[in-house]
Amino acid sequence: MKFPLFEYPAFRYELDDWDFKKKSLLNRINKQKFIRTDMQHFETDRQTHKNSYLNFLVDLLRPTLEEFCKDAEVSCKMTDAWCVRYQKGDYQIIHNHRAWGFSGILYVDYDPEVHTPTTFMAPWQDPRTDRTLLVHPPLVKESMIFITPSYTHHYVEPNNTDKIRTVISFDLLPQ
Repeated sequence: MKFPLFEYPAFRYELDDWDFKKKSLLNRINKQKFIRTDMQHFETDRQTHKNSYLNFLVDLLRPTLEEFCKDAEVSCKMTDAWCVRYQKGDYQIIHNHRAWGFSGILYVDYDPEVHTPTTFMAPWQDPRTDRTLLVHPPLVKESMIFITPSYTHHYVEPNNTDKIRTVISFDLLPQ
């Protein structure tokens, strides 16, 4: 008999009133200073924002974060949030955020016709083939939030279009 030995939790939510929320987010994002360094192949405000819109984002996402905490059976606090913009050719290398807690991605400017979603790597190999298991969240679109354990390795394939791909990433720590 087959039974699950481990659970690997992932959570997906869609924000309501997206037109209003997107306009508010972009207004806030466009006030930020974005940089690109030799070690990153994308633009981000992570090093320049000093959590300037953390409270704004917590307020904007409050109902969704409360739903996540209920679904995950945990009490969490958002400890960091930052924006990443991918111009044509930009990508993100394999990384994770920390050894515990949860991390989320909110797709802000995202066209499923030309953009690829974040790719997540399973923390173990497929026992039948010894291959690394890779997965994309299904049916990604603007307004979608995807939350996984922070230790989940993930990456973003190169943006092959002139359309900018914009996401907000955030970390949630259990309390």
